[in-house]
This record gives sequence, structure tokens and C-alpha cells, in this order.
Amino acid sequence: MVDALKLTDPTVDDSFFDILRPYMAFGFPWHTPNKDYSQYTGDAWWKLTEKHFCESYIKCGISSETAYKAAEKVRKIIIQESRYTVYDDAVETLCKLRQHGAKNILLSNNYPELRTVLKTLDIEKYFDEVIISAEVGYNKPNKEIFDITKSKYPNADFYMIGDSINADIVGGNQNGMTTVLVHRGYSDKADYCFDDLSSIVELA
Repeated sequence: MVDALKLTDPTVDDSFFDILRPYMAFGFPWHTPNKDYSQYTGDAWWKLTEKHFCESYIKCGISSETAYKAAEKVRKIIIQESRYTVYDDAVETLCKLRQHGAKNILLSNNYPELRTVLKTLDIEKYFDEVIISAEVGYNKPNKEIFDITKSKYPNADFYMIGDSINADIVGGNQNGMTTVLVHRGYSDKADYCFDDLSSIVELA
């Protein structure tokens, strides 16, 4: 959002990040996961979130005209490959899990273009299913998005792996999954905690 604003108003610099950041702690669909967002998928998801972008800019002192123009730019900026880094052990871990007979499912609270980013990063092929909140209208830890995931393999045992205590670990626990916390240290809410991804293979 800062980069979108900088493209719209050259007088803005990176220091605006600290001003804007508090407004990113609320206002997105995943901040109210118990709500049904099934009417806000695809382009409708963006209209909803762009409204939040615009309102956030204005609260930070940006004019409404500049805020509107900047909010529209976020969608194109967010899919740029340079903004993402794949963990060094991610691909190897996904491949080894498949070798052990596991199915790799990406379950993400995210924007609709996440599939495009996965293809750009050349990692989509390592997932058997990709389920995105902005496509299905529900956000983790909402039971609905977990039910959609579980319906893909009705008789399977599921391991929920993630770095969010609430969305991934609490959500997984509430929906009968074994939970694995990664890159976040220790939590007694998770069944397993690992500092890297490669350690997950031990559970296969």
C-alpha cells in the first residue's frame, strides 16, 4: 500500500509505513473470520478491500482523490514476483511429503490472485489442492473453509501446518486436525512446533 501511494504521490516516502501500519491490523475479511463473505469473492473481494485501503489512507491524512487512485494500484503491485521469497526448504519438503504418500493442500487467507503468484514462483505444481479464502468466501479459522478442505479427501487424516496461532493452529485444532506450528517458536496450542519446514517430513 505504501508503494501504491508512492506511485500516486511522489512526495510520500517509506516512512509512511509506520503511519499506515496500525490500520492494517483490522478491516480485512480474515479479521472477522466468523462472517460469511461468500458474496465477496474475486473482483467483489477487491472492491471490499479497496474500500478499506482508501479509508485507511484518508485516516492517515491523504486526500480522498489520491487515496482512491492509490487503492486501485495495490492489486497490480501485490502480484509482482519480486515481493515474494520461497523458503529454501519449501520445495524439497513438499516433494518429500508427496513421496511419502501425502497430499499437499494450500489453505490460505489471501487475495484471489494467489494462484497467479504461485504459478509465477513456479510452486503451484507442488500442491494437489489450493483453497483461497477470497475464492470461497470464508476465512480461517472459520469451520466452513476447513469443511471445504476436508471434503476433498473425506477419509484422510489432516495435518494443519502454519505460522498463525489463531488461523492455523486454533483453527486446525477446532476442526479435528493435527496441528504443526512453523517459524514461530513454541506454543502449547500446537501438537508440534518446528523452526523449519524440512522437519515436517519426520511426521510423514
